[in-house]
Amino acid sequence: MTLRAELTALPPREQAQRLTAVAASLVAQIRCTEPDALEAEAALAAIRAWGDGGRITGRYFSDLVYSDEERGTLRRLSEAAGKPSEGGWNALTTAVMYVAWLVYQETGGAMPSDVNEVGEDSLDLLDEQLAELG
Repeated sequence: MTLRAELTALPPREQAQRLTAVAASLVAQIRCTEPDALEAEAALAAIRAWGDGGRITGRYFSDLVYSDEERGTLRRLSEAAGKPSEGGWNALTTAVMYVAWLVYQETGGAMPSDVNEVGEDSLDLLDEQLAELG
């Protein structure tokens, strides 16, 4: 069963709960080569907290990917280009962006353009990224 088929049948927060396990495995993989992966830890914590009913904004999730301070999973992904952790950062960024999209869907807030381009097809991309990681 594809990730899309498994998750889209669930309410948004349950989708995030399932993605917590995916994110946890990605963070564990990233930690193998990058023990100082605070951005990965923050992303995992936010996905877990929102899935468990926490009040986290879509903007917070977007900032976990890329913020004005140039921190986040996207920066770490660019730094990891060609390194063993690149695939993990790539998949984690996709997961965070998908959860940001879910948050905006739930709250009805105006989505920033980067999140507005996300949708259920992002789960297909995440499936591909996870397959590449093994």
